[in-house]
Parts: sequence; structure tokens; C-alpha cells
Amino acid sequence: MRQVYTSQDSTQVGYYKSILDEAGIASYIQNENSNNPEMAGANFFPALCVIRDTDYNKAIDLLKPQQQEVPVYTEEWKCPSCSEINPPNFGSCWNCNSFRPAT
Repeated sequence: MRQVYTSQDSTQVGYYKSILDEAGIASYIQNENSNNPEMAGANFFPALCVIRDTDYNKAIDLLKPQQQEVPVYTEEWKCPSCSEINPPNFGSCWNCNSFRPAT
């Protein structure tokens, strides 16, 4: 078993699983039911895993064109919900867990 993708967005993880299913690559979603905003932390995010390690490279090759580049932020940002200042690398507010607004 090897993890090929993880995200806070469970619908994205499910979409990627459907791509692997269509290609005949056996996979499952770890933490599928534990994505709870109250439990902050990447350890609880849904993670797509291939069952056979030999399918890992093929799965990565299939999913790579689907992934968008993640923007690199260099400045702190103000939360639109609670007005807290957050570090540039935070995708959600440390205080209220609201997502960073799109720029």
C-alpha cells in the first residue's frame, strides 16, 4: 500500500480514485470519513492509496496531469471571517479554520 494523493478536499480525492478505478488500479481512500474541520491537521485528511506498490508509478503518471499547481504565497493574509492574520503557508485560518480566499 502506498499513498499517491492527499487533500482536505474529499471530492477531489474521490475524483482521483475514479480515475484509478477506470484504469484498473486497485485503490482505497484512507481517512475517508474522518475529514472533520474540528480535527485540524493533514494527518486526518483523506488520502488515496494504491493497494499494490507496483501500481504506484502508473497511478502517479495518471494523476499528475489532473493536478493544478499550488500557488506559492509569500505574504501573510487576513482571514475574511475572523480578521486574524495568518502565515503565508497556511491554507486555512489558524483561529477559525476558514479557507484562505482565492487571489
